[in-house]
Amino acid sequence: MTKTLIRLFVRDAENTRDVRVRERYGVLSGAVGIACNVLLFALKLVIGLLTGSISIAADAFNNLSDGLSCLISIVGFKVAGKEPDAKHPFGYGRTEYIAGLVVSFIIVLVGFEFLKTSVGRILHPAPVAFSWVLMAILAVSMLVKLWMGAFNVQIGRRIDSPVLMAAGQDSRNDVITTGVVMIGMIAGRFTPLPVDGYIGVLVALFIVWAGIGIARDTVAPLLGEAADPEIAEHIGQIVMDSPYIVGVHDLIVHNYGAGRSLASLHAEVPSDSDFVAVHEVIDEAEKRVWQQTGVYVVIHMDPIDVNNAHVAALREQVDHVLREIDENLSMHDFRVVDGARQINLIFDVVVPFSYGNEAKRDLMMTIRDKLKEIDERYNPVVTFDHHM
Repeated sequence: MTKTLIRLFVRDAENTRDVRVRERYGVLSGAVGIACNVLLFALKLVIGLLTGSISIAADAFNNLSDGLSCLISIVGFKVAGKEPDAKHPFGYGRTEYIAGLVVSFIIVLVGFEFLKTSVGRILHPAPVAFSWVLMAILAVSMLVKLWMGAFNVQIGRRIDSPVLMAAGQDSRNDVITTGVVMIGMIAGRFTPLPVDGYIGVLVALFIVWAGIGIARDTVAPLLGEAADPEIAEHIGQIVMDSPYIVGVHDLIVHNYGAGRSLASLHAEVPSDSDFVAVHEVIDEAEKRVWQQTGVYVVIHMDPIDVNNAHVAALREQVDHVLREIDENLSMHDFRVVDGARQINLIFDVVVPFSYGNEAKRDLMMTIRDKLKEIDERYNPVVTFDHHM
């Protein structure tokens, strides 16, 4: 049913990098979410009022907040689908992440409100009515949420949307919270303790934790997270498949929303190449990266001396020294300025982010000492950078 609904709504189901297609998927998911959550809210609120169960009422308003989240998600997708303009030349794609952040705040707020209410129920207990009919209704609501979770996750994966993936996870969380509420209702039949209040606290804490998780997932791309390793490797392979290019480094990917990524990298080419031909090859590589990954990439050309046996031998010596110090180190942009009494070895060293300033200073001295052991004339000129 889920696949059929998606295919009926979106004819061009494979073109998920297209902004309009993403928007239609997002609106579809949000509309379905609003309808289901409003229905569940009304159903659970009636049950909560009839039984006097604070935990069911908390679960009902959790569904209402989910419906509001779906509405915000629709607005986010609509704004994210706007065309680039003079003020925002890379488009409005990050609005999708902002919508997810707003949703997380609403979820956390609802969680704290019902945490306060549940604590009040523990301090001032009240009886909770029980009915197998009501239990059956709650079980049906769990099935609805299971379907919604699968629906949102499938769309989220199809269009690579963290907001919809979070919505799917939130629906699965709701299944758990409703299940805990049902356990509380059953337990309340056998003990005078305010089980309903305690269960309400657990549900509230679970809601808060879910909201924090969604906030964490949506803040990461807004702050600027590292490129997906698989995407980075794929881009590197595409560029390396080009003639003339013998190495790539300094890949940086800027995410302006799903389907709107801009990247830059350095491509090493032999310094004695025909640079008109190399320029044409690089243009073609940029086009292939876009066609295969949907990432706009700008490639900077780094000429290096690869046909000089003396330079190649020095590069191998330096690489061996780096691997001996730390197998996680690598280098690029190796150049040599030869002299009778001093040989400048100029290169960049890629270090893990765990290297602080003091560790880098120690590493610089270690590299210098080990190269001096090989030849006193060696003078390393090192620039440190990181994998992006």
